[in-house]
Amino acid sequence: MNKKPFPNDEASLKAYERRVQHFTLGRLEKEWEAVKDDPTPERKDIVAKELREWEKMRSEAKRDFTKYMLLIYLVLGACATEYLYLFVAIIKRMRGAPPHPEITFTDYLPYFPYSCAIVCFVFQFYCIWSEKEKGFTDKIKKIGQAAITQVISVFFLTNGLVGLVFGSYYGFFVTPGPIVSRVISSIIVALSIFYFYNYQVGKYKGILFRNSIPLFLISLALEHIGRLTIL
Repeated sequence: MNKKPFPNDEASLKAYERRVQHFTLGRLEKEWEAVKDDPTPERKDIVAKELREWEKMRSEAKRDFTKYMLLIYLVLGACATEYLYLFVAIIKRMRGAPPHPEITFTDYLPYFPYSCAIVCFVFQFYCIWSEKEKGFTDKIKKIGQAAITQVISVFFLTNGLVGLVFGSYYGFFVTPGPIVSRVISSIIVALSIFYFYNYQVGKYKGILFRNSIPLFLISLALEHIGRLTIL
């Protein structure tokens, strides 16, 4: 049985529009279910317009939040660095290493990129796993994509920041001198920021921009160039 159409005279539509403008998103979605089959388009158009406004606000809020995500990762990573250092120290002691005689600030620096990367992964995992509309397989794929893009970008960004500020770029195989470290770090920081935000906005979709693997390979190449300067 077809639903009885809503009144569509001008006064009723104006009153309806004013009422809809005060709906929450959940209430608006329920209203859409009620009017989407109405044979006259006026109320459907009103609700659809409000839904578009909500989607626009959510997109803007997401973009604004994205601007501060790196800062959030850096701050939380800095807080977690000490605990990561202590965890690694405990593992080393259990394996027979002698205790560190005195802990200085620079002892924490090599662990800062790893703690930031862990914070990033945990945050991405929580956000993606909380998406109820996605299935298990889709969530796993998206978590993997976030790991090889966001996590790698955050790791190299923080590693590059350490190199810029302290003159020590902690590579996987070698730590170059201060000048070379700062040169390498400036390149790594710029590329890391690019890959991080490109993942969010999706402006570049070519094979070199789908994930941060190229960033990882470039960092290895720069690190080996840095190795040549200390031979």
